[in-house]
Amino acid sequence: MSTASHLDVILFGREYRLACPPEQQAALNAAVTLVNTKMQEVASKGRQVSTERAAIMAALTLAHDLLEAQNPGMVQSTVPVDTGEARRKVERMVQRADDAIESHQNALF
Repeated sequence: MSTASHLDVILFGREYRLACPPEQQAALNAAVTLVNTKMQEVASKGRQVSTERAAIMAALTLAHDLLEAQNPGMVQSTVPVDTGEARRKVERMVQRADDAIESHQNALF
């Protein structure tokens, strides 16, 4: 339940009372949902995860996403990308799509 200046939420199975003006409750609920979802994703990746670790990993993921949205390209990928291989894969997909379209068009006419 909530009062005029507080909002009770459940985050990762625990209840928290947060100070929040009524006009910001919807935004705070959206933030709680986002954080809870990220924490659940972290927990679902494998072994038993503490609440603290799930919260830290969720916070890091959300901070990374925010920084990337604010400054595209600033957060560099550490995985090298073979652009030549990617280009070849795209060309093969385009060729397959063209072949499929052509074979269906031939069947229609």
